[in-house]
Order: sequence, then C-alpha cells, then structure tokens
Amino acid sequence: MLVDYHTHPLGHMDRKISKENIREFLEVAVKKDVSEVGFTDHNRYYEEFDFDLIAEVAKEYPQIKVRRGIEMDYTPGKEDEIAEFLGQFDLDYVIGSIHFLGDWMFDHPDYTAEYDNWKIVELYKEYFDYVRGAAQSGLFQILGHLDLIKVFGYRPKKDIVEIVTPTLEVIAAEDIVIEINTNGMNKPAQEFYPSREILEKAYELGIKVTMSSDAHKAERIGENLSAVKDILLDIGYTEIATFENKKRKMVKL
Repeated sequence: MLVDYHTHPLGHMDRKISKENIREFLEVAVKKDVSEVGFTDHNRYYEEFDFDLIAEVAKEYPQIKVRRGIEMDYTPGKEDEIAEFLGQFDLDYVIGSIHFLGDWMFDHPDYTAEYDNWKIVELYKEYFDYVRGAAQSGLFQILGHLDLIKVFGYRPKKDIVEIVTPTLEVIAAEDIVIEINTNGMNKPAQEFYPSREILEKAYELGIKVTMSSDAHKAERIGENLSAVKDILLDIGYTEIATFENKKRKMVKL
C-alpha cells in the first residue's frame, strides 16, 4: 500500500486552488496506485485554503481516500497561538515542521550564507531541540521531514544517530508519527528525510511512520514511494500510519 500524506496543491502560492488543480494531483495518484492522499498546504497560506472544494472533487475519485491536513510551522513558545489557529479547521491530521530557527528560514536557498556562521554540529543540536519541542507540544500527529537541516548538504562530522537519538526517544515516548519524505532527493542533500540510519534507530525505538512526497506539483505525487516501501520492509517495518479525524490507523505495507 502507498499513501502520500504531504502534498501542496497551492505550491508556494504559485497557483490558486481549483477543481482542475486538485484533479491533476488525484489523477497522478490514480496512475501511481496511491491509495490515500493528504492535502497539506503551508499554514501561512491559510487564506487560500478550500477544504470544501477538495472534498467536492474527491467524490470523483472514490478509489482514493483524500485527507485534510495542514503543514504547520512550529515555533517554540507559540504553542497556544498554534493551537488557536489549528482549532478553526476540521482536519484529519497536522504535520509539524521546522522551517525557521529564530527568524532564519534555513531551508530557503537565498539564506544559505547563515550556515557559515554556525558550527554544524551545534546547528544540528539546535535544530533537533526544536523538533523535540514540536514532539512534546501535543499539537501534531506527524512530524515533517525530520532531518531537514541537511537540505543543503551541510553535515556534522559527529555520528548523526548519536545526535538524533535523544530526539527520537522523545518522539517514541510521545508516540508521534514521522514521515519518510522523498523530496530530499530533489535537493542538494540527495537523500530521503530522514536518512536510513535514522530510520533504523526509529524502528528500534518503535516509532511509527508514514509516507510522503512533499509534492508541490501534481507530477510529483507518489514520487519514489515504492522505494520508500522497499526500505521500510527491509528495515523491518510492516505497517504505516494513516489518519482520519486525527485518529491513527495502522495499515499493512
């Protein structure tokens, strides 16, 4: 079974939500045998959300379960504001993601110069402190692209599993799902988020997973998800997490 739980029909606001746009995403899902698709546009574009329109078009594709979601930026100390914001929507799940460290949007190519101001191992520790906060916030069902900090290929010399394990232990204790996000293959990192060695540690700790492409264009729906399935099975996973009305259901890979 394949699911794609992280997709962006609005992209980065390079298009409006429309029936044609939604159909394009779902048509590709049908072709790639994706059983469930979650539409999860960025919270900063909330004024353009139209979950009713998505639900209307979804009726044309009874073979696909279409889920309502948001990718939500997590900011430490803003938990109450985030909860209030999310409370206005009827959602199946929320993806909690870290795109900003302070006011630095570290995954934007225009701002890579800031990496030179950090010791990379300290940067990774700072980033995963944020991830731990997101896991402990109680706001999210899924954590997005867990090791996004590697996006531009800056890697610590220290063992990554040693750096990430305290965060993974918190994720396991909080019973939060992580996604395997294939979009890292389109970035300088040239690797899924998270890396296989992190996934192996996640499996050891009993952390549940789901799949995503992070597609900002219809043609990327389902991208490399078959490879994700193969990796998960090879590690030992036999199930992935799905959501409806924020209730988790595990389904066979």
